[in-house]
Amino acid sequence: MGLAPLAPKLGKLIRLFGSDRDGEVLGAVRAAERTLKGAGLDWHALADAIGREPEPLVVYLDADPEEPRTWRDLAAWCCAHDGGRLTAKERRFVRDMAARLVLDGSPSDKQAAWLRAIYANLRNGDAR
Repeated sequence: MGLAPLAPKLGKLIRLFGSDRDGEVLGAVRAAERTLKGAGLDWHALADAIGREPEPLVVYLDADPEEPRTWRDLAAWCCAHDGGRLTAKERRFVRDMAARLVLDGSPSDKQAAWLRAIYANLRNGDAR
């Protein structure tokens, strides 16, 4: 599991780190640590995610206007151009990504790589 599903909960807890009550701060830190550990992550994973610039989806100015321009558009494009060629797992993944990647959201590195691969495979299939 990546950090994206944990973001709302971690965001609330991190805000408590600034409390003037030491017990509240310590409780929030420990709750954040349990949340991370529950997802198989640790503080290093959180720090890495915060320190990493999201990889932009490259869009060329002369690109076809029908081509996806955001991560969400890319996932939605894959859903729309499935044509029965995606596996059940791939289909669930692109639908999940289309639903999650709202408001300029970005997938994790692993999700981005898989989404690009699915797109490339579907795109190549469309060109045949």
